[in-house]
Amino acid sequence: MNAHRLLCIGVTTLVLAISSSLRAADGDAEWKKVNDLVEDIKNPKEKPKSSEEAIAMYKKGLTEFDAAYAAALKAGPSNPSRWEAALFDAMTGRAREITGVAGPEKKAITLDDILKAEDAKPETKSQASLIGVMEAADAAEAPGGDTTAWLAKAEKHLKDFPAEKMNKVVEGKIKSIKASADLKTKPLELKFTAVDGREVDVSKLQGKVVLIDFWATWCGPCVAELPNVLKAYKELHPKGFEIVGISLDGEKSELEAFVKEKGMEWPQYFDGKGWQNEISTKYGIQSIPAMWLLNKKGMVVSTAARGSLEEQVTKLLAE
Repeated sequence: MNAHRLLCIGVTTLVLAISSSLRAADGDAEWKKVNDLVEDIKNPKEKPKSSEEAIAMYKKGLTEFDAAYAAALKAGPSNPSRWEAALFDAMTGRAREITGVAGPEKKAITLDDILKAEDAKPETKSQASLIGVMEAADAAEAPGGDTTAWLAKAEKHLKDFPAEKMNKVVEGKIKSIKASADLKTKPLELKFTAVDGREVDVSKLQGKVVLIDFWATWCGPCVAELPNVLKAYKELHPKGFEIVGISLDGEKSELEAFVKEKGMEWPQYFDGKGWQNEISTKYGIQSIPAMWLLNKKGMVVSTAARGSLEEQVTKLLAE
């Protein structure tokens, strides 16, 4: 009996020793470092005091994350923690643009890999699907994009992951894309009295190329895009380019001061309702800046003019 107990104890000890060795070999320490870095990036112990300090913190964090992630993949390529790290990596695109920290040309683990993984957590797969859907939305809304295929992808996500907490974002984007598709069937009808008293009727601007710019003074990306908008307006306004602003600001005085300071000469719609802005809500706008281009016939030909505005306007003016 004692011999049997000793044998059992010996086998148990051996199994525990092997399991411990396997865990160490699978890179638990390296993956813990990755997880700790992700937590530090998401919830820094010391909050940045300025945008410059925030960018510096993100830059340092992403650089350290990339190095730790690569080391962990090498030390423990089959560790279950890899899926959460890959999900975080997939979410860093905008932060990388701002900080200038480029990721690897080819991701070690893609969103599709997460979705196919047998050992990935359901909530991780759900978030991976959500990110994939929202990333695909940008391409779908770009000139020549396939919105029909995107709508099918979005509907599949909602069916596969009905409990995803952020599904309202997908539902909102579906509404926006469907509204945009309807917009392209007839000339845009938009009339209002601008904040400076000007009467705006977009139908009377046919014959010109028009930018409908949904924005706000508190929107960082909107302000960052403004120099490009101002440049395009200065150079192309004499050739028939007009801009109509739809401001999602809440304070009229702040909008007026900003517009005057920046030299924004075009009319602005303002109702003080922020995200409940009547015009943006009507058209399902879920994020700003949202920049629409109308051709000379008054038809919406692009709902994603940001990034190559001057080039797109020049092309439309030549038509």
